[in-house]
Amino acid sequence: MITVSSITGIPLQTNKVYSQAVDLIEINSGNQTLDSGLPQFYDCIDEKVDSSKGVEEDTYFEKEPTKHEVKSCYNEVLLGSAQSNDGADANENIEFGGE
Repeated sequence: MITVSSITGIPLQTNKVYSQAVDLIEINSGNQTLDSGLPQFYDCIDEKVDSSKGVEEDTYFEKEPTKHEVKSCYNEVLLGSAQSNDGADANENIEFGGE
């Protein structure tokens, strides 16, 4: 517990808040490809963040993915293709099928 004095001299009390891990719910979107691909997608992002180069330039990206890393994993895992660097797919509409 932290006690802080206010201007009036009355101590203010604040409590520290800690978040707790929660169990993830099972993914059930009705689209089997998406349901099985999402855990792999997030694992891919974790791996790319862990192996990131150049994070010393911006320490934010030590724990958070770059846009390029997310897009790369999306293309690799959910689309099943390696990312192209020609920019042609920038405005492409992507659907997962399903219903």
